[in-house]
Amino acid sequence: MKQFLKTNTVTYNLMSFTGFKSVLIFSLLLDKPRSYQELQAFLENHEYLHEKVSVDTIRIYINSLKEIGCNVIKKRYDGITKYSIDKHPFCLNFSEKQIKSIIKVYKAIVNSIEISDLLALQAFFSKISKYVENETLKAKLLSISPINNIDKTLINDLMKYVEQNAELVIYYNSANSGKKNIKIIADKLHIDNSKLYLSGFNSEYENYSSFLVSKIIKIVSVNLNTKTIEMPEITVQYKYSTKDNQKHNLLENERLIEDGQNFQIIEIKSKNKFEILQRIMSLSSNCTVISPVDFRKYILSILKQMKEGYIEK
Repeated sequence: MKQFLKTNTVTYNLMSFTGFKSVLIFSLLLDKPRSYQELQAFLENHEYLHEKVSVDTIRIYINSLKEIGCNVIKKRYDGITKYSIDKHPFCLNFSEKQIKSIIKVYKAIVNSIEISDLLALQAFFSKISKYVENETLKAKLLSISPINNIDKTLINDLMKYVEQNAELVIYYNSANSGKKNIKIIADKLHIDNSKLYLSGFNSEYENYSSFLVSKIIKIVSVNLNTKTIEMPEITVQYKYSTKDNQKHNLLENERLIEDGQNFQIIEIKSKNKFEILQRIMSLSSNCTVISPVDFRKYILSILKQMKEGYIEK
């Protein structure tokens, strides 16, 4: 332990290989059915082990798991014998307090972690929910993620295309104009206001736009031979009214220009006009756009449209 704390690396001297391999095989068989050959390949390619293990040795590990109470199932899949574990004696119990703490921490970090981490957490929540007795808390745990009801294959595909700055044609269910094809050069996948967005250059409107991933029905086509389009940053300054010296929580793309009595002047920068609009609208009457003039007019036009919509209703 002292060596690990000092170097922060795992070495052969720090590991019980028999115990480590037992835990690995246990987790692999718990995950899905696997053959002797698949288990051998996993151990041989493992970053710490790199060890060739015979079929007889694998059999000993599986028999040992049976001895400690694991129910090992043996089935043939396409002519190949595979093993899996459907029951085991190891119990995991979560109290209501612990689950509430997990949910609280998750809410605090959800907007700042990578989408790949969100996928991993979603899978983790799905696993631990089996050990939560309170059905209300279980439902909260399973539904808290902003990617809960989105196809995970679609998310993984979008992550890949964002890295490649691919030009996509997506079949999108727009709230205003219905279902239609939209062409976009994928720039980033991100969480905003607890919703997952795909952002990039939209050739139809010739601007940087964001689209709710939950409304993407499918990816129609992919073009990897595209040039990255650099969109200019938009800079907006707004005045935020504070009460009882309660200061404003700034975003990563914001900075404090002036800290006055009962007000702050904030500057926000983004390539995404819609992102700035969302930020301003979320601050409601506490916020007044100072500059630039064209963005003030843009905000006023949006507010006017909203007002007219309410009057019509």
